[in-house]
Amino acid sequence: MKKVILGTRGSKLATAQAEFLVQHLKDKGFEVEWKLFTTSGDRWLEGPLDQRGGTGFFTKELEDALVGGGVDLLIHSLKDVAIERPAGIVTACIPAREDPADWLVMRQDAPAALRVGTSSVRRERTLKAAHPDWSFTWIRGNVPTRVQRVREGLLRDEPLHATLLAASGLKRLALDLAGLEVRPLTPDELLPAPGQGALLAETRPDRADIIEAFADLHCEATTRCVTLERGVLKGLGGGCQMPLGALATVDASGQILLRAVHAADEGIRRAEAHGDDGQALRTVLAGLGVS
Repeated sequence: MKKVILGTRGSKLATAQAEFLVQHLKDKGFEVEWKLFTTSGDRWLEGPLDQRGGTGFFTKELEDALVGGGVDLLIHSLKDVAIERPAGIVTACIPAREDPADWLVMRQDAPAALRVGTSSVRRERTLKAAHPDWSFTWIRGNVPTRVQRVREGLLRDEPLHATLLAASGLKRLALDLAGLEVRPLTPDELLPAPGQGALLAETRPDRADIIEAFADLHCEATTRCVTLERGVLKGLGGGCQMPLGALATVDASGQILLRAVHAADEGIRRAEAHGDDGQALRTVLAGLGVS
């Protein structure tokens, strides 16, 4: 039996989303050993991550272990992965994407002028423009912790009415949201982070057996869309903390609809394009001010 040492973060969401891919390997005859990591992003609870600078907060320790041979396979939320990946790492699989949307999770007694907890500048600036009566405060911790803070209605001795979370994470955790109001946000209201809802499995080139085992799970349509979304991020010269929303979808004719919003310090810029992949990416980048 072939053995795979899997590296992933130790949060409930990270292990829940990895389980699907782990079961696939087991069905293919692999023995899988788990190795859980606490990353710098997990340890930093003193404020929003964008204040720290840098990239790879949730992936660097894992990718170092993969390159060094301490693990054979990594499973990430794709939105957390830096645009420039280390040498010696290849994609093993990008499975079909879960719902990429953001959900507003709030108390049923919440007032119209919400106080919302989020550590995402993208979410805060985009929604603040549409809802000037809302106020925002930073919140850190895993998904169940953030939901619990909303249930309690208090954060750092101030009222907390709602938080913003990725639908994909809530669905994968099958978290009990009874007693709370859940409002899915449309792309017109809030575009997701590039790659949100998608998973990425990484390995080394010498583990061709892992890549082969995932061949029937790899989704080309998802890969096409997230590649374009990350192309917008790369074109703007940003990392995973850039306040950028981007979403690519494929229509019935196979053409791409690519939408993006950059919530920059100087203001919000939006762009969208429909056509083939290269044309859509160039048009959107131009609309966001990239010449």
